[in-house]
Amino acid sequence: MSDEAQQRPTMQVRAMETLRTGRLAKWVLLSGVLGVLAGIIAWLFRELIHLCRHWFFTTPTGLHTEGLGQTDWSQWWIVLIPAAGGLLVGLITYNMVPEAEGHGTDSVIRAFHRQKGIMRSRIIALKALTSAITIGSGGSAGQEGPVAQVGGGLGSSVSGALGLSDRDRRLFVIAGASAGIGAMFSSPLGGALFMPEVLYRRAEFEGEAIIPCIVASTFSYATFTAISGSHRAVDLSPDLLQSLTFEPSQIWIYLVLGVICTVVGFLYTKMYYGVEQIFKGMKRVHPILRPAMGGLLVGLLAMGLAGMGGENGILFGGYGLIKSAIEGDLGPKLIVILLVGKILATSLSVASGGSGGVFAPALAIGALVGAGVGTFAHTMIPGIQPGALALVGMGGFFAGAAKTPIAAVVMVSEMTGGYHMLAPLMLVAVIHMLLSNRWTLYKSQVTSPINSPAHAGDFVIDVLQSMKVSDVLTEVSQPTLIHEDVTLRGAMRIVAESHETHFPVISDEGLVGIFSLTDLRRIFLEDAITDMVIVSDFMSEQVTTVKLNDSLHDVQRLMTRRQVSALPVVDAENPRKVLALLERNAVGKAYNDKLAELKSS
Repeated sequence: MSDEAQQRPTMQVRAMETLRTGRLAKWVLLSGVLGVLAGIIAWLFRELIHLCRHWFFTTPTGLHTEGLGQTDWSQWWIVLIPAAGGLLVGLITYNMVPEAEGHGTDSVIRAFHRQKGIMRSRIIALKALTSAITIGSGGSAGQEGPVAQVGGGLGSSVSGALGLSDRDRRLFVIAGASAGIGAMFSSPLGGALFMPEVLYRRAEFEGEAIIPCIVASTFSYATFTAISGSHRAVDLSPDLLQSLTFEPSQIWIYLVLGVICTVVGFLYTKMYYGVEQIFKGMKRVHPILRPAMGGLLVGLLAMGLAGMGGENGILFGGYGLIKSAIEGDLGPKLIVILLVGKILATSLSVASGGSGGVFAPALAIGALVGAGVGTFAHTMIPGIQPGALALVGMGGFFAGAAKTPIAAVVMVSEMTGGYHMLAPLMLVAVIHMLLSNRWTLYKSQVTSPINSPAHAGDFVIDVLQSMKVSDVLTEVSQPTLIHEDVTLRGAMRIVAESHETHFPVISDEGLVGIFSLTDLRRIFLEDAITDMVIVSDFMSEQVTTVKLNDSLHDVQRLMTRRQVSALPVVDAENPRKVLALLERNAVGKAYNDKLAELKSS
């Protein structure tokens, strides 16, 4: 065999390694492939929802709407459909995939921060199935959380198959989740921004994830639309969109809307987690039965509202409510009834142990809030358009509830095509965000990157690298210097009067060594030699020193490598002149103080 033939496999292996680990491959090629796969899976998930809705709900009832206005109490058995769906979901989640319970996005956030991006592969299929059953059987739940968790599971599985690092796996989990959202909601930019932003309660982004999320979301959106032909998640007529305008003189009503969104957002969050706590506290009820109980209550609520809402009701994701609110088809009383009903139905459907998202219901709730405020204001000022406030309420409400002011504004604009309403959308989103910093829909969020376990090592290094030895000398006492000719007895007397653990040794010219209490411990019981042994006999001549301009990060690494807990600080121009003794505890205290300063700034 020729040398060229022998070298060919090695060259191929090297090429594959370059492809696998290179930045171009990770951020573009792999993110693109991930986006294509996520787009296909998002389309399959949507089709599965349609199939479940057709067989579980439409075929037996003949209904295609979110309300039960065309039924009466002679068809009371309709209330059992959401209960049956909940029972089936409970069986699957309890026995096969407990992490599929709930709204999904929170699981992705938790996987990023606390699980090194590790998600089980089975979540891809089973989360899609359980959520499709919940939504298809009439549960008040959306597709955002499930498709985010499915996409995140896909990103984790791809990363595991390629043997990527923990950091890369975390990023591809976020990219996969963004890809799923970008596809399902026909929002490539909003999807790309949503996951990097929703990780934190403050207005922060996971900056390193932006590029893979943009690439993955773009490819998933292109794949999804190519297969489905759908380009808008909320299909509003061009004439209606053109009629919705923003008048700067009406800005005051949007300020009021932002405040009311905050109040309703608080109620929505408290209701959701209150219901979750109630169901988890039902110790005598088996976990399998809890989603069925939630579904039964949703069915009863929907039947109770049937006579008032007509085709508008609290079942499914809420896209019908969104359109009705924007088109102005709802009266003031009905808006309030449906608003309360939708909040309660979503909590019962998902927080009881069901599987589904809270994004679409939150958009519907926001649209109802906006329509309600707009309808009331219209009675005083006829020029105000309730539909415009309904559209703005969608994004403004979810922005504060999820702590995603930028992503929510972009997503609503892309979902509806209402780009001309960006100004009031941003205003309401920011007001809601500022007034609601004490609660959130996603309890796994952390305040900022500095609070995330995913960044723990990053910030230790960054903080210590920014600090020098000279920064902590004011808190370090002058060391006790001992001459090399001092006897053991004299050294022990000096040590006894000191609170230090390390003692630099000097000669007439300067630093020559160092010893610690550990060095003394080996010989301090030898009374016969206390006047014969001098310090130079037991000191360590290999002294590791640091200078004033050394970073504390380098100092910490040096201490770890040398296995010492203190280092002499010497003058840069005279390395034998001892200025101080820097202990590991002082480095730790400096780090904690700096971290506290950064958190409070």
